[in-house]
Amino acid sequence: MNGFETIFLYVGMSFLSISAMLIISALLGPLRPVPKKLETYECGVPLLDPAHKRFSLRYYVVAVLFLIFDIETILLYPVAIRYQVFARQGWAIFFEVFIFVAILLVGLFYAIIKRGIERE
Repeated sequence: MNGFETIFLYVGMSFLSISAMLIISALLGPLRPVPKKLETYECGVPLLDPAHKRFSLRYYVVAVLFLIFDIETILLYPVAIRYQVFARQGWAIFFEVFIFVAILLVGLFYAIIKRGIERE
């Protein structure tokens, strides 16, 4: 076997073993739902707030900014690795990278001006 057959076999066997474990657990395991068991457990301390509460929009802004700069790092890494090859080809790639980083910095400055990063 070569190519994708090995991958399909591996994924199929994984699903088969997971399914078998879940079915065996459901058949052999005790099922005694008691209201005390269905409560949310938080390190032995009673819950102070409800589990479903609203988060501030700023939380999501910070999360999106983190993802943007994480993706920026991922996209700039290959350019840094192939620096010598790109340096021989001219300055065009560096201007493209500069524009890419400049657009992300504009977004960061916008978030700073709108106070999207500050804590409440």
